[in-house]
Amino acid sequence: MPGLDRRGMILGLGAAAVALTTVAGAIGIPSYDDPDDMYAALRAQPALSLAERGGTIRLVFADGAPLLDRERVTAWVRRAATAVTAYFDRFPVRDYGLLVIAQRGDRVGHATTFGYAGSATRIHVGTDATEQAFAEDWVLIHEMAHTALPDLPRRALWLQEGNATYVEPIARALARQIPASEVWRQAVLGMPKGEPGPADAGMDGTHAWGRLYWGGATFWLLAEIAVDQASKGTRSLRDALRRINRESGGNIVDWTAEQMMAVGDAAIGQNILSGLYARFAETRIATDLPELFDRLGIRLDASGGLRFDDMAPLADLRRRITAA
Repeated sequence: MPGLDRRGMILGLGAAAVALTTVAGAIGIPSYDDPDDMYAALRAQPALSLAERGGTIRLVFADGAPLLDRERVTAWVRRAATAVTAYFDRFPVRDYGLLVIAQRGDRVGHATTFGYAGSATRIHVGTDATEQAFAEDWVLIHEMAHTALPDLPRRALWLQEGNATYVEPIARALARQIPASEVWRQAVLGMPKGEPGPADAGMDGTHAWGRLYWGGATFWLLAEIAVDQASKGTRSLRDALRRINRESGGNIVDWTAEQMMAVGDAAIGQNILSGLYARFAETRIATDLPELFDRLGIRLDASGGLRFDDMAPLADLRRRITAA
């Protein structure tokens, strides 16, 4: 869907940091809330070109981004790109625009990714953000992960948000930016937020934050397990997502969810993703998460720490998911 219709479909592709109010205007910088203004800034304002394997990032500091440490921001962008490249074996799109907007605060703020006029993200960054804040940030990697998949109909937004939620910590672990244990800590604490309530139906068309992000992430973990078991360990979800990325070219095109799953299944050689998607899309499915994590060999102890059982049935898969 080109033009304004497609633009309307993708306005929801933003990181979960929605509670942070943009205050860029307070330091004299436009908010760029209209994505057309973002694209205009990426075309017209001075840019730093960053090469990443398979792609180029056009980094623009909006209106000069006063008070931001450019070297620190640039290093953070490179770090995020390295993580996403580790997962997809190349940067997901050939040309990517990143508009960094300065705002008051000490952390990375809200971000949204678009594709209707080229793959691009606008992101707000606090002028007092520390090196630790950048090192701990997940938002930019989440947004870059969005660029890897084609844009889907609004009903399937949970597939896109769930995928970025699932891929982001794994990508960071693959790039050795966080330990593998942190991937599973986030999953154990986050995925229960995505379970359906008594009145919920299938996932397609859901608007609930927990289901969009964490319910979607649970779907992709179950897809990971299904692919591994069906292929007897010879194929992985990463294989399917890389094929989808290569054939689509990323979020600059529109596909149906069914089309995306068919391409992923072709990479695996079996009808795995299509069937799982149809079940989740149409039917209320509750996942026994304690049992699932137990099979992966992940246990939360009384103090809130994680223990890993390397003899669990899916322990080998757990290790391979975060292995380079």
